[in-house]
Amino acid sequence: MYLTRKFHIEGTQQLERLSRASAELWNDTCKWYWRTARRQDHWLSKTAMRQWHCKGHDVLPSQTAQEVAEQFYEAVGSWHKGDRKGNPPKRCDKTYNVLRWTYQGVMLRDDGVLRLSTKRGEDSILIDWPVDTEPRTVEIGKRPGGFVVRAQYEAEPIDRTTGNKVAGIDLGEKHLAAVFTGDRGAFTISGGELRALRHYQNKLKAKLDAKIGRKEPGSNRWKKLVRSKQKQLDHIKGKITDLLHKLSRKVVEMLLERRVSAIAIGDTRGIRDRIDFGSQMNQRLHQWAYGEFARMIEYKAKLAGVTVEKIDEAYTSQKCPQCGYRQKPSGRDYTCSECGFHGHRDVVGAANIRRKYVGEHSNESTRLPGVMASPSGVRFHPHLSCNSRSRRKTLGI
Repeated sequence: MYLTRKFHIEGTQQLERLSRASAELWNDTCKWYWRTARRQDHWLSKTAMRQWHCKGHDVLPSQTAQEVAEQFYEAVGSWHKGDRKGNPPKRCDKTYNVLRWTYQGVMLRDDGVLRLSTKRGEDSILIDWPVDTEPRTVEIGKRPGGFVVRAQYEAEPIDRTTGNKVAGIDLGEKHLAAVFTGDRGAFTISGGELRALRHYQNKLKAKLDAKIGRKEPGSNRWKKLVRSKQKQLDHIKGKITDLLHKLSRKVVEMLLERRVSAIAIGDTRGIRDRIDFGSQMNQRLHQWAYGEFARMIEYKAKLAGVTVEKIDEAYTSQKCPQCGYRQKPSGRDYTCSECGFHGHRDVVGAANIRRKYVGEHSNESTRLPGVMASPSGVRFHPHLSCNSRSRRKTLGI
């Protein structure tokens, strides 16, 4: 399994120079790609572009220069794959561009420092690396106050399971996850902090957009506001990612404590295409990070040796887990009008997701008692751990 490590490093003159050179190469690649298409009715191939612009670059090492062309053609491919509904990659005025090294240009030294290759005669780029495994690819991108490193490396799963229980997970907006383990044990992960961050993000964006709209495009004040907007929104985005990482790790740790070895997660793909509950609710649901949260739970669970499977969650919140009668619940509790079963609405969904998985893999009885105990709740606090290994300080040398 491949994971991506992201961390900030301080800026150096060398990184500034290389990042600007990468941007100039991107601008040339973009300019000549579209100019050739317009004047000669011919689409330049990636191989031809590499031979023409990237080979023997004055500043960038050969592989890093070729990766600039790779980035551009990835953007073109994404545009074609999306049926050309989005904007094509025609921006030819970048100031900074991402630097990328493949495994041939990356070496992990014995002292835990990554060495990234540069042009002959220049000092290599050295970065303190907090993982024992050598990364396959490394990207360094310009950010306010420095640079951001993203490195992809291979991680071997370590089986930490101690039992054979099955858990069902129902993803939601009010509660990010409701978890049921089959032994009357259930807990919920509150989504209140995420909703608060999203609310602040929307208000801030509207406020800054209104200010930007009153300025002359291209003026100094306009540029300053645009930079401020990007910086503030990036900060909130980082908070949201940190929150999702910490809560998903908390879910996996709690499942391991409950001796769970298999997880069934409700598959919510396509839900955005089927909703229309008014502008405010639609905005909340379209900003619901269910896909990212499910992905984080999945890869963290697999690293701990837990089996993960996605289950169709159709009608799981409407079906009584005791008698099977189906009805739409009202409020946060589910009460069956046929048998009188009573329980938390989201936990009922998790129990039915678990039932679907268990029914496919074993003969275990999934019938529940008439009253389901209230689940314990877990809220976010900033001191939750998002990684089991302590993060070492990273410095660009």
